[in-house]
Amino acid sequence: TEIYTLSLHDALPICMLISKKERGSKLPPLEVITGSDWSLYRSVNGEETIVNQPLNFPLEPGKSWELKFTEKHPNGQMKYQENHLDYTVVGWEEVTVSAGKFKALKIEADGKWKSELEPSTNTSTSSQTNKDGTTVVMQAKNERPKISSGRIYRAYWYVPEVKIYVKAVDESFFSNGTLSRRTTEELESFKVSP
Repeated sequence: TEIYTLSLHDALPICMLISKKERGSKLPPLEVITGSDWSLYRSVNGEETIVNQPLNFPLEPGKSWELKFTEKHPNGQMKYQENHLDYTVVGWEEVTVSAGKFKALKIEADGKWKSELEPSTNTSTSSQTNKDGTTVVMQAKNERPKISSGRIYRAYWYVPEVKIYVKAVDESFFSNGTLSRRTTEELESFKVSP
C-alpha cells in the first residue's frame, strides 16, 4: 500500500490517494481517494458524500459518531438504498497481522441497510406442439416493489505509530442473519515517513 497526500478542491478536506493491491494479484493497484481521516467519498445523488468514516480524530475509548446516507437509484434495479452506521471506539487491544503485533485502538461500526427494488414485469412463454400446429402462451406478471433490509458490521484496529488501521473487517448480512459479504484487510508491511 502506498499513500500520497494531495489537496483536491474546497468541497473536500486534504485527501490521500491510496494505492492498494491484493496479495498475489496480477492486476494493477487500485487507487482510492480518502479523506485525511481515511473516510471514503463517493458521488451519491450527484453530491460528494462520505460513505465510510472508520476514524474520527481525536480518537479515545468511548467516542462515537454516526454516518447516514440514502442513495437514489444506485443501479437499474433499485429505487433507493439507505445506510445507517453507528461507530464506537471500543478500546485498546493487541492485534497480530502480517506486519507484526501491535497495540491498537479498536473501532466498531454497527448498522443497518435497507433497499427497495423498482417495480418490474416478469414474462414467461411456453409452447406446445401437436399434429394441429403449435400453441404459444405468453404470460406477464407485474411484480410489486420489494423492500430488503439487513445489518452491517465493521471493525478497524488503528495504530497511531503506523498512522493507519492495520486490520479491517467489513461484513453485510441479510435480514435473516445470513452473511452476504465479508472483506478483510490486513497490513503486510509499512514504512512511516517523518
